[in-house]
Amino acid sequence: MISALLAAAAGPLAQSHTIQLHGSGTTNPSKCLWLLMSQFQDRALLPTRMTYRAVGSSTGQFEFLGRNNTTPFSYMPYNDFGAGDIPISTEDYTDLKAKNIGFVHIPFVLGAITMFHSVPGVGNGGENGGLNLSPCVLARIFKRDITVWDHEDILKLNDGLSLPYEDYPITVAHRKLGSSSTSSITAYLHKSCPTEWPVELVGKTIDWPKDTESCEGSGGMTNCIRDVPGTIGYIDAGHGHDEGLIEIELRNIDGTFLSSKEAAAKGGIGAAAGAALPTSADADFGGVNLLNQPGPDTWPIVAVSYIYVRKDLGHMDDPNAQSLLKLFLKTLTEEETITKNCAQFGFEPVPSKVSTMALKGIDMITTDATAAEWIIETDTMKGGGQGDYVISKKRRSYVEYAQSSTTADVATAMKEVSGLQSSRSAQGSTSSKEMGIAFTENDEKLIGAAVAMSAISLVLWFGTATWFVLRTKGIVG
Repeated sequence: MISALLAAAAGPLAQSHTIQLHGSGTTNPSKCLWLLMSQFQDRALLPTRMTYRAVGSSTGQFEFLGRNNTTPFSYMPYNDFGAGDIPISTEDYTDLKAKNIGFVHIPFVLGAITMFHSVPGVGNGGENGGLNLSPCVLARIFKRDITVWDHEDILKLNDGLSLPYEDYPITVAHRKLGSSSTSSITAYLHKSCPTEWPVELVGKTIDWPKDTESCEGSGGMTNCIRDVPGTIGYIDAGHGHDEGLIEIELRNIDGTFLSSKEAAAKGGIGAAAGAALPTSADADFGGVNLLNQPGPDTWPIVAVSYIYVRKDLGHMDDPNAQSLLKLFLKTLTEEETITKNCAQFGFEPVPSKVSTMALKGIDMITTDATAAEWIIETDTMKGGGQGDYVISKKRRSYVEYAQSSTTADVATAMKEVSGLQSSRSAQGSTSSKEMGIAFTENDEKLIGAAVAMSAISLVLWFGTATWFVLRTKGIVG
């Protein structure tokens, strides 16, 4: 009887095509987007495939604009939507408008961009005093005017700074490809200290000094900072903290030295969003930035993450994918959804007035007349919840349930491993003599990596085993 019901249910589904939705862009909130997309897929009745390529804001904008995709100046998108931590430039906005191509910015999260370092013996603020830097000193470090950590201008800001030896070298790490993080950092330096950081050094890509390290993506930046003691680099705060990196305390416009974590605890990330954004989602966002906003606890480098979407979704062949995109966008404007799913990655929801503006922007998006209307089942809808175009919070696979139950534990274990590695680095220790074990620093790195990989492998093994059992019973294909 059960097998007959399963076969009957499988018939229509097997004949249904897969509804697909694909985006690309910024790496910063990628974990947040991946999580929400996986929930949509698990809770959909019809076969649904949603993907997001974390390739950086510059590539996300390139693929969204599609300037020369099919023919010169065709402006045919490579993706269904783009994402970035910087707005589409005024120049590109003007070009699209001249061709009667409308699009909207959908702001959905706020995040901090910050500096991390790997100076042995120097921890986070409160641990051995931490490491303080002013905008002008930071600019001189990135320009390579200051190349050692015991330079007199650094020591003036860090009384009692203890280093492994005199003239301890600084290694500067920067993003390899066009990056919103690079754009934010360089704009911050110019706005804060224009005498040291001219406008020519502002942008998604700039000409860095030859003796700096080029790192690809957020993961590459993490490795650059962690692998070479004495390195300084920039990354979104959530990613850096997840990896157990040691943060630098920056001086904000009110003269307060603080870390992004301290600022977030005091409402200093959301405070930066008090800066004026356009009142309409289809306006020119090119001049928007949330840098150096006032307030004693305000973080000086705050970025808004946007989804870029065409008003006319005619480039998407499947009408039902068009309407699914609109529902997904509406989910991103929900404060509860962002707080529950994205805060763990270091992001905050946008202020209510901004989410209201975003919702109005989503209403500007037109879909094909034949597109089905997707809805979300939160409270049980008898009968209606079983509809084809319902994303049901009551529908979950056992694999997804099991993975969600263990993900938090694995994340905690990973953070503890990263924290131990950073703690060891901050203590400046190169062996485990205190424990009576003659492990070298390299041995300890390998052990830490092994522990992390073991935790991940347990989750993968459990998921694979569950899938195999379900497959043998004919529950999944």
